[in-house]
This record gives sequence, C-alpha cells and structure tokens, in this order.
Amino acid sequence: MAEMEDRWVFVGHICTYFVVAAACALFTASWVGAAPNSPIPSFEATALSGEKITDAKLIGQPMILIITPSKAAAGDTRKWANALRENLDPKSIRIRDVLAVDLPFFMSEADAIGRAKEKIPARYYDQTWILDETSLETALNIPTGSASAYVIVLDSEGQIIARVSGAPTEQSISQVKLAVQSVK
Repeated sequence: MAEMEDRWVFVGHICTYFVVAAACALFTASWVGAAPNSPIPSFEATALSGEKITDAKLIGQPMILIITPSKAAAGDTRKWANALRENLDPKSIRIRDVLAVDLPFFMSEADAIGRAKEKIPARYYDQTWILDETSLETALNIPTGSASAYVIVLDSEGQIIARVSGAPTEQSISQVKLAVQSVK
C-alpha cells in the first residue's frame, strides 16, 4: 500500500513539474493515424521498462485506461486505481494508468523516464507509458486540463464500451464493472 501511495504522490509531483496534457497512463508517443476499427489513433509510446508500445497493445484483450488530464485530476486517478484493483480481477482485464505530459523544451523523454523510475515501483514499469502529445485527449474527447480523471473501458477490438469521469462512485464503479463483464 505504501508503494501505491508513493506512486500516486509521484504522479502529483510529475504533474506539477511537467505541465500535464493528458492521460490511463505516463506516455511519450507520436500519433500517426487510426487503428482499424478503433477510435484510438495509432501511436508508439515508451514504457518505463524501455519497451516500445504501439496501438496494437490496445487490441486483443479488454483494457481500462485511467486518464489524468491535469494535476487537479491526480486525486481522482489515485482513487480510481485503488477502486478498480479492489473491484476487478487484474488477470481478467488490463488496467493502464495514462498520464500524458507536455514535456518542457529542456526535458527529454529519457529525463522523464528517469524521474518516473525514481518514484514508481519496478513492477509498474510495463504499465507506465510516457506521452508528449494531446492526441489521445482529442481522440477521446477529453478536455485538456480537465480537473476530472477519465476512465475508458475498451473491448478487445479497441472500441470504447464505457466512459466515466470524476472520482469513483458506487454508480460509476458499477458501470465500469458491468462493461468489463460484457466483454468477457
């Protein structure tokens, strides 16, 4: 539990430092088009593990993206991460925290990854992606700088089957759980 707390304290710190742009995540990606039959644009991201992530990772298994479009939304993100991990079997659906940052001109992707690795436990490296663009926000119709976190449930083909925003409530958690059950 302390590691989760440290992880979310870091998210708040990185949001302050980086001028958060969007989102599920930490991503550094370049968007190139649209994946077939998916509202998610094509992208290539870098995970903290060093693995290159593409939009193909969003296809093949249901996934939940927790998107943090601003520092103000970091608290909602922390609550959603905890609520989803308490209410869903992580083996049945991938949950990815998405924090897209607008890197300042003086900071590289490698710098961002290094800072993130200092705070995020190694077991989350493959789930943490760096994104330096707002294309995801645009594609998912998320207001840049929103004070609310967004939770997007994707089916195995990358189609959005549920979308909620704000802090988790009984109703919104139930909506996400029902969406996940419908794709199993």
